Amino acid sequence: EFIDHFEQEPVVMIKISVLYAYEEGARFDHDYYRDKHMPLVQELMGKYCKGYSVDRGIGGATPGSDPVYIGMCHIYCDSIEDFEAGMGPHSKQINADIINYTDLIPEIQISEVRADVKTAL
Repeated sequence: EFIDHFEQEPVVMIKISVLYAYEEGARFDHDYYRDKHMPLVQELMGKYCKGYSVDRGIGGATPGSDPVYIGMCHIYCDSIEDFEAGMGPHSKQINADIINYTDLIPEIQISEVRADVKTAL
């Protein structure tokens, strides 16, 4: 059945993206990031974290090129205030864990989710 996405209620959610730029020779332990760091973030943020995803960069726009970002996560919250309430009290503990998986400094992007469409295969 066709769904007209323009008639759906807008998604009211904030997405915080933490992006680690690819650098030749930089250390990034994807397994630790996925299996240890992000579950820690979710646990510490509690009810303020509505979910998250973890990505591993595998290539750029040109076939065979390096990815722009080697790794990233996207944390979903109801509002910026909820993100700050969930992250703020734990930011030192979360930031102290970064050394366990990388020596890169992340970039942070805060976005308003305007649509979240997933297609079942």
